[in-house]
Amino acid sequence: MKEYLFKRNIPPKKFASDLRISVSYLYQLLRGERKPSPELAQKIEAYTEGEVTALQLLGIEQELEGQTLAEKYEKRLCNLEETIEKIEDTLMQMEWRISELEL
Repeated sequence: MKEYLFKRNIPPKKFASDLRISVSYLYQLLRGERKPSPELAQKIEAYTEGEVTALQLLGIEQELEGQTLAEKYEKRLCNLEETIEKIEDTLMQMEWRISELEL
């Protein structure tokens, strides 16, 4: 939200006034001391035309991103395990062929 206000050069007093909240409450939101109500979060999302989402403001989006990252790394780990198994199989085949050549 800070970035939005800065990029758009919107004074906090005007933003607070447009949202019908006090300036001190806005500053508490900006500092992360408080979270907005779901209604205010939706109002801010509408005001910013979706640039600042209600999910971001309510801290839900970060949780979802965290889950997505966890799932992503779980998938990578599985892929690595499969790759290691393939390498081990290839090494065993190579060792077997070498032992056959030595005989």
